[in-house]
Amino acid sequence: MRVLLIAQYFPPESVGPAVWIHQLASGLVARRHQVTMLTAFPNHPSRQVFEPYRRKFFQRERMDGVEVIRTWIFPAPRNTFWSRVMNFGSFCASSNLGGLLSSPPDVIYCILPPLPLGLSAMFIGAFKNAPVVLNIQDIYPDIAISLGYLRSRPAISFFSWMERRLYRRAKEIVVISEAFRQNLLNKNVPEHKVHLIPNWADSREIRPGPKDNAFRASLNVGEQFTVVYAGGITHNSSLDVMIEAARLLRSEPFQFFLIGDGIHKPALQELVRSYHLEGAVHFLDFQPWDRYPEVLAASDVQVLTLNPKATNLSLPSKVFKIMASGRPILAAARGESDLCRLLQKADCGICVDPDDPMGFSRALRLLASNSWDLERMGKNARRYLVEHFDFERCLDSIEDVLARASREPVLAPVTSAQDQEFR
Repeated sequence: MRVLLIAQYFPPESVGPAVWIHQLASGLVARRHQVTMLTAFPNHPSRQVFEPYRRKFFQRERMDGVEVIRTWIFPAPRNTFWSRVMNFGSFCASSNLGGLLSSPPDVIYCILPPLPLGLSAMFIGAFKNAPVVLNIQDIYPDIAISLGYLRSRPAISFFSWMERRLYRRAKEIVVISEAFRQNLLNKNVPEHKVHLIPNWADSREIRPGPKDNAFRASLNVGEQFTVVYAGGITHNSSLDVMIEAARLLRSEPFQFFLIGDGIHKPALQELVRSYHLEGAVHFLDFQPWDRYPEVLAASDVQVLTLNPKATNLSLPSKVFKIMASGRPILAAARGESDLCRLLQKADCGICVDPDDPMGFSRALRLLASNSWDLERMGKNARRYLVEHFDFERCLDSIEDVLARASREPVLAPVTSAQDQEFR
């Protein structure tokens, strides 16, 4: 197949969705498909366009067998809501031109959000006479409404209309969780066009490793129980509970690390200062992708959080990377969320309510006092990931959906042997 992938993030960006989108593109190339990537100039998470991409409106390059078309983006130098809106909107607009200049595809695969990027995909698809498959990573506009970022009635009506139009015109739709699937079915999207394919982690890239590694040594935590959150500090995270738990545990041997960036980071830093927790709670920048497995391995437990208002509207994709690393998970999320259901099914972590810092601190004490249970949950996480959410398995499913949309037969996949560790 000739596949046009459309997504805002792609390497040399090395955090967030850029990693798995690159894996998807290069994985399709390895299976003998012709892949064109329509993306923005790299600017995440620094919010500055990387050198040598600056002062350009359009560029073609080749990366790992993928033809990459880049178009202009406003890099959002200020970490504010409207700056991010301009960041998303600028690429949605400029991508139309990039799509028109791309080679004719058999199928278009568009990663949402941002929601208006779907309109760009539909425009390009109409011009190129190619079907569009949508991949839904967050349910918009529902999540923006739930979190209070979208309040204007006319704006809500407009984006709700946009969502319905995209679902109606898409040939197929891929969602990442059962709650997402039910959300679309409740909006009268035909069941036959909604496909549940979770995000993944490549178990060959992320493996269990020794806790006492170079990254942990750089943290200077010694034998203290080390709690790590690594990811975006955004509207979707609910990290106040982690700071409040640190306050409750301030006299006990715990160290907390928040690794990443986002719109809510300054508020959390101020909360830490107000509680005088600088000796127990530490903020670090995003780490390079090649160091990420070491970051995961260095922790005693990895933290995931999900804003209660987004319980059934989002699923943090980093859960799969943590599972691949063989580390236990402490999640601050509602029990009915897909995240908590996953941890329960895999028996690889503990869920506490995001509004319960006392429960969060009790869970940490329990984990810290039982090293055998930590090891058991870590092994369970790795095993479940390999069996259900490994890259090659998920790529099989995406390839099938793209082939169904384009009416092309799927070639016999060129795959490597599945990792058998912990089976």
